[in-house]
Amino acid sequence: MLFALPGNTQLMRANLYTPFNESTEVLKSGFSSEHKKVRLYYIKAKPSLYKEFSGMGNYVTLENAIKQSKITVQETTSGGTVNTLNFKNVSKDSILVSMGDIVKGGKQDRVIEKDTLIAPGQSIAMSVYCVESGRWRPGTTGNNFGTYHSNANNVLRKSIVKEKSQSKVWENVGAINTANGTSTSTGTYTAVTQSPKYNAEMKEYKDAFTSTIMADSTIVGVLAVTGDRIIGCDIYGTPQLFRSNMTNLLNSYISEALYNGKEVTIKETTVAKYLDDLLSNEAKQDKLLQDNGRSLKVNGKKVKITAFDK
Repeated sequence: MLFALPGNTQLMRANLYTPFNESTEVLKSGFSSEHKKVRLYYIKAKPSLYKEFSGMGNYVTLENAIKQSKITVQETTSGGTVNTLNFKNVSKDSILVSMGDIVKGGKQDRVIEKDTLIAPGQSIAMSVYCVESGRWRPGTTGNNFGTYHSNANNVLRKSIVKEKSQSKVWENVGAINTANGTSTSTGTYTAVTQSPKYNAEMKEYKDAFTSTIMADSTIVGVLAVTGDRIIGCDIYGTPQLFRSNMTNLLNSYISEALYNGKEVTIKETTVAKYLDDLLSNEAKQDKLLQDNGRSLKVNGKKVKITAFDK
């Protein structure tokens, strides 16, 4: 269900426990975990965040909506349009479509351009990018998209936000497939999961992080790093909303680390400053997200923010 709450709810430090002591920038116990080339920093809900979002219903992810036949995803016309798809919520649930979600089918596989909440019964045309440059013809499902693939490699998510270029998306898809030794006649991004090595490494990373995350019911966000740089940061309004999207977020972060990650060497002061810039002031947050991220608002409330490095 949609919700309405008074005032301006913000995903800011006032409502969040962040990984670092504010005065010393020392990392707190229980706020990070690391596996090989990835370190995760956890952001947790303060009691005030639960209060602010107490009227919020549960949202169904696009992945589950497709599996449960709660949504139809189709080409806009019989001829199709590369950068637009039609989504229709045929259920009584609200469906959260996330930026970076990849759907398979239609005339070519696509990746979603921005976060969108689709109300029960609502139909909406959404902006997308093609991640399959060598096909423009209906597959076995005609103009319908009946399969959810994953959330995209964070390189693709960042390219969608910062470069806003179909040609750059295709360029990045090609580079990712080359790096993973995968390819198809149509050059689709979804070919990466044909690699046994990629699948085995992805599972190893996910297993390493999932148990830690699931053991803490207060986590609402994650900042991921590899080498000396920040991969990205995603924060949600509730732990339930974070958990329902956790697996696909991990997919996005880990796939980038497998593609071009390194042993973690980033200074914790760098991470602490980044989070301070993101979470200490809403005007500053909005400016940062304008060029380096996304935010999803429902009835004027931010229920999700996604931020990348500059």
